[in-house]
Amino acid sequence: MIDYNDRGRLKWAGFSLSDHTEKIDADVEQRANQNLAKEQMTTEEITEVLNVAVLKRKVVCIQKEERDSEGYYPDDIIGKIKGHDELGIFVGDYKLHYDEIRHAEIQELDKWSQL
Repeated sequence: MIDYNDRGRLKWAGFSLSDHTEKIDADVEQRANQNLAKEQMTTEEITEVLNVAVLKRKVVCIQKEERDSEGYYPDDIIGKIKGHDELGIFVGDYKLHYDEIRHAEIQELDKWSQL
């Protein structure tokens, strides 16, 4: 028989190190995707932005007044305004009540020639 010196747990250290590195990378990526608060707008400012978006058929970017358990805001709702009623507006596939809107802005899309 060949004398083989088994390193025991040492040979598995590389696997646990790579698993740990993957977990750290996932945590860093998750923290990078946290949305911070945008400026709180008044009702008049929000109305003005939404009116311009409807008249000029522009894409709007809306931050809802909602937070998760860690105090971060959900992803912005982006799309064209498809309609409205007395309670809110329809943006893409979402219905937003007027009192849920924290910040609204017209999203300037880059032209393909500027990329």
